[in-house]
Amino acid sequence: MESGANFVKKYLTSIGLLICLVVVSVFWGFYYRSTELIETQLLHQGQSFFQEVVLTRQWAANHNGVYVRLEPGAAPNPYLLKIPGLKVVIRDESGQPYMLKNPALITREISELAAQKGLFRFHITSLDPLNPANAPDPFETESLRKFAAGAKESFSYESREGEVYFRYMAPLVTEKSCLVCHAQQGYKEGDIRGGISVTSSATETAGKIRESRFFLMLAAALIVLLILTIIYLVARSFIKELKTAETKLVEMATQDFLTGLLNRRETFRRLDEELQRSRRLAVPFSVLLLDLDHFKQVNDSHGHSAGDLVLQTAASVLRRGVRPYDLCCRHGGEEFLVVLPETALTGAAGIAERLRSDIEQQVISLPAGQTLQVTASIGAAALAGDETIDQLIIRADEAMYQAKQGGRNRVCLADPTGSP
Repeated sequence: MESGANFVKKYLTSIGLLICLVVVSVFWGFYYRSTELIETQLLHQGQSFFQEVVLTRQWAANHNGVYVRLEPGAAPNPYLLKIPGLKVVIRDESGQPYMLKNPALITREISELAAQKGLFRFHITSLDPLNPANAPDPFETESLRKFAAGAKESFSYESREGEVYFRYMAPLVTEKSCLVCHAQQGYKEGDIRGGISVTSSATETAGKIRESRFFLMLAAALIVLLILTIIYLVARSFIKELKTAETKLVEMATQDFLTGLLNRRETFRRLDEELQRSRRLAVPFSVLLLDLDHFKQVNDSHGHSAGDLVLQTAASVLRRGVRPYDLCCRHGGEEFLVVLPETALTGAAGIAERLRSDIEQQVISLPAGQTLQVTASIGAAALAGDETIDQLIIRADEAMYQAKQGGRNRVCLADPTGSP
């Protein structure tokens, strides 16, 4: 049968593990949620950049591009020169040349300027670009294929040279103003002709995520450690009290409450074990039955409290006078039973005589300042043949009765043959 202490250990261990699992789950949820919020912020930032670029491009497209001063050494976009009817270079009344910058070129130059400022970069591209410089990279190629399959946006993280970047891309839908440049490619209004990718640094964000993960894991570990420590301390205290209570219960079930010796029930259980052991190993086995002489007179003359003190004193003398493996019990009233394993009758007689002498010499101090001494009559018997425990004790009792009849304060031995 499982002891209460072991049950408590298993129960508290299970509770502790469950609490730890809940704590870890909660902190993992916090980490996942914080990471999700940071990624959502990056996504919204990418979406905002994309919309700003789209609006800029749309404004340029609505005005069929923007003419800017053609500075010395600059050259117009060669791909625009291939579009029939498109005025790529114009002059004002003073003859100053101006070249056309189409939306794609404007977008690229703004992107380069933003990159120089350390802000972000964006790139207009398609699977069939007019300008090879606008060819898609692997992320953009995969995103464009997703758009062709119906996806509305695409995003990812990239690591390059120790830096972390957040990539966002959404499709570009062909509008009427876009057909000026892209009609020759077969695009129609409403077609997805490509997309704009936005690249922003996420190194600091990734660092914050790692830092957040570290501190959350540290906090979870500390809380788990604290919980386990508290559970351990509570369990240790509780188990200690429980073991003390179990010990007291065992004592109550097996010991005489007044003398602290084994009670009759526990003694007979042990006697049965010793009987089986004696027969199994073929070793001798003896018992002593002891009765305090004139005990009734002690109660009558000095009161029951004095009688209790005499019984307790006699029990202490017996405990001190026997060997560690011998058993002492209160057999009833003023009678005591001593079990002597591996002891023949002659050895039992020697132990009985020593106990008788010790009891006789013991001076008992009463609370009222008086002192008294008592004596004991002892009967000794050794296991003989196939007799039972009851038969063995009856023979010891008969020997004790002989000691009483012989004048008390003496030891008598039962017939070693087991005869009555």
